Amino acid sequence: MKNFLVVICLSICFVAHAQLAGTTYAQAKASKKATWALAYSETPNFASKQTDGSVQGIAVEVIKKFAEFIQRTEGIKVTYEYKGKDPDDFNGFLQEVKAGKGGVFGLGNITITEARKKEYNFSPAFIKNISLLCTHKDVPTLTSLENAATTFANFKGIAVAGSTNEKVVIRLKEKYIPSAVIQRVESNQAAIDGIVKDKKSFTNTDFTFYLNAQRQGLPIKRHEVGDESSEEFGIIMPKSNDWSPLMAKFLTAEYLKSPEYKKILFANLGTSGVKLLEAFENKK
Repeated sequence: MKNFLVVICLSICFVAHAQLAGTTYAQAKASKKATWALAYSETPNFASKQTDGSVQGIAVEVIKKFAEFIQRTEGIKVTYEYKGKDPDDFNGFLQEVKAGKGGVFGLGNITITEARKKEYNFSPAFIKNISLLCTHKDVPTLTSLENAATTFANFKGIAVAGSTNEKVVIRLKEKYIPSAVIQRVESNQAAIDGIVKDKKSFTNTDFTFYLNAQRQGLPIKRHEVGDESSEEFGIIMPKSNDWSPLMAKFLTAEYLKSPEYKKILFANLGTSGVKLLEAFENKK
């Protein structure tokens, strides 16, 4: 019985510390086959589980097209599986990909930052993000950030722990809303849910979550004076992933202007989402 318990304990420890792993490019060159392990952060329009169990979105389509590119240019047949543990835990997702080995890819709304480049390999950016300052729809519209201390007095700032959105929420508090109390949550969706439930709260969220909330008819308001577009999204890989040079050859500026990629954008963002991106780009 004692030995049986030891085996059970060891099995639990192994599962708890199971590591994402996929075929390296070096291995695939010899065998002409590769299996990639995918993880994703639940993100509407970028990487999101559907009612039929499939995962769909822009980042998912990019990986699919990358696999086709590898088959076409390298003669390597690629298969992939979603093996991430919890798509709703953004920080856990980051750590899981970071600890991965070989052909591991992380999909979602992952902002490319200098700090993250030290811990991950990144694909080239495949889209620019617009981060939005949002509240419940009943909150008076903010006409300037200088008025935020009054309009958002004693509000909660709901922030996704470990994200670039968290940094924006903290910056808003420090610069404009000193009375705000920061509440940290695990995902952008949890932040959206928070401002819908609490009319005295605000968050900074990526445009895709705002679009999704609008589609769902949620009582959400965008305060345009808080719009920012200094971020770009990429696919993350552990430092041990040697597919990243090939990803750079595939995901070029020319590809992002191609009809194929435009079709991916419209299929996942819809006309309203693409128009929002274009309108913001035209502001510059």
